[in-house]
Order: sequence, then structure tokens, then C-alpha cells
Amino acid sequence: MPPLGLHMTIARDLAGDLASPVIDADLGAYYLGATTPDIRVLTRWDRARTHFFDLNEFDEQNGVHRLFEQEPALRDARALDAPTAAFMAGYISHLVMDESYICQIYRPVFGDQSQLGGDIMANLMDRVLQYELDRRDREDPDKVAEILRALIETAVEVSVDFVARETLLEWRRISVDVMSHPPTWERFGRMAGRHLIAAGIHGDDELATFMEQVPVLLESTIERVGPERIREYLDSAKAQARRTMKEYLS
Repeated sequence: MPPLGLHMTIARDLAGDLASPVIDADLGAYYLGATTPDIRVLTRWDRARTHFFDLNEFDEQNGVHRLFEQEPALRDARALDAPTAAFMAGYISHLVMDESYICQIYRPVFGDQSQLGGDIMANLMDRVLQYELDRRDREDPDKVAEILRALIETAVEVSVDFVARETLLEWRRISVDVMSHPPTWERFGRMAGRHLIAAGIHGDDELATFMEQVPVLLESTIERVGPERIREYLDSAKAQARRTMKEYLS
């Protein structure tokens, strides 16, 4: 699924398209919302608890619907204060982008039912692709600086029952840290640690040898996925997220 940085840069694009006064009133809360489904990295919660999507369930799912079924007080953006509504709009963008990635790229290309069979190398290829998409979308330093500034400036006056504010403040710190470091390939080993360990890559020498092979692995991964599938995912997922967010905010 898209990394934190990519979620924030995509959220920035969506905010520009929507031109919503609610989002614009607290862009920092909005960007924080766009990363918060992944707060389980901090809390160690089960993924389904924050994504409202079960990876082991292959029937059609809608995480946004499940979210508001479980949190009905957040269903009506007009009844919320602006920071909370902006946060939830960002949260929606994350859910939609992740679900689309799972259904359009991960499952058909890398997952258990794909030709690769969801094995260790398939998941490592998936991680390499995600990292490359993040790297491409963060090449503009002005875009990154704008997001960072908004994240740092927000007061995080967000009222959601399913995540405590103190936890959100710590998650904001982590989100700022992630966005502060360009996604150079030198940092890939840190970001994909458990996948590398699963592939038997442990020490510095083994990591160095693997990193020499990354350009070839990336090229073969993009060839397998197909540039058209990648473009289609990004375009269709953004369009769906835009529609869902617009409906929520209207």
C-alpha cells in the first residue's frame, strides 16, 4: 500500500482539486488524517482496526462505509469542527488509495492468487514499487516543504474517539520525521526492514549486495506490473477518492 509520504503528496493534489474551505482551514490536520490509518505502526493495532478493510476477505469491501458504521458521530462533516472534518477527509483519501492499490495492483500482481503467489520475493517487489512511487512524487521540494509546514503548524485539535489526541500528537511527530527525509534508495533498507529480513538479507554486506541489484529488480517489477496499470491505478484511485471526499464534505 502507498507509503506515508505518497499518501500526503496525493492528499495535497486532491486538496487542490477540491478547493474545500474545510480542508484549507486546517491543512495540517488534513495531512495527518491522510497518514493516520497507518498509526498501527505506532500502536501495534491490527490493520483492520484502522483501515476498516480485511486483507483476508476477498469479497467487495468499502472501508469508508465500515468506518462510518462503526463511528456514526463522524459521518456528517457539517456537524464537526473544521479540524476534525479536515482530518476525516484526509483519512478517507488514505482508505480509498489503499483499497484501490490492493485490488488493482497488489492482489492481481503480487498477492497469494497471482502468478507470483504472494511469496517473499513478490512482497519485496511490491515494496520496491511502492518506494519508487513515493520517491517520484516527492521530487518537488516545494511540495514537500508545504506539507511539512502545515503538519508542524497544526494544533491537532481533532476529536475522534478511535484515536487519542496524545497518540495523534506522537503520530504527527513520526509523520513529520518521515516527510523530512527524502526517499533516497539509501533509506530503503530502513523502510523495508522486515521484508528484507524475511528474504534472508540481514547484515550490512548482504544489504549492500541487495541494493546493487535494486535497479534491475525495480525495472523487472515495473515491467511485470506495467506502466499503464500504474497510471490507471493512480488516476482511478484519485478520482474515486475525490468523489468520496467531495460527497463527505458537501
